[in-house]
Amino acid sequence: MTSRHAEVEQVWPRDGRVLVIGRIVGTAPTPPARTTAILTLTNRDRPDLVLNCPATVDGGRFQAAFAVELVVSAVATRRIDGRQVWDLHLRLPGEPEPLRLGRHLDDIPDKKTVMTFPAQTGEARAGAVSVKPYYTVMQNLSLISRPVQA
Repeated sequence: MTSRHAEVEQVWPRDGRVLVIGRIVGTAPTPPARTTAILTLTNRDRPDLVLNCPATVDGGRFQAAFAVELVVSAVATRRIDGRQVWDLHLRLPGEPEPLRLGRHLDDIPDKKTVMTFPAQTGEARAGAVSVKPYYTVMQNLSLISRPVQA
């Protein structure tokens, strides 16, 4: 675990969206109230493929929501095949490095198998694509996208 990160407290995948709520932990000044930040979704196999959506930071807490269509559209337009992993980071204004989203400050081991989330499906020209949040073995939050088999 890094000392400064975006600690995830809630993940709500539903109604075609994923909402993530948490707080910024570690040493550094707290961003000003109602700061607009950026939640980035970086394709692990293609690090040049980064999706962005707005996030709000207020009093050291953050909240971001994105439509699963953001990922589905990227998969369709870039003609990406198969299972893809997307790593989530919070980019704060004025900070040189983005903060990795993860859940490290609880007593739940092996979140990858204990804390599971439902997949949501979006339609693309080549077929349906499912998008599902999950915790990695390092307790970080990522997404998996994959084609839905008919």
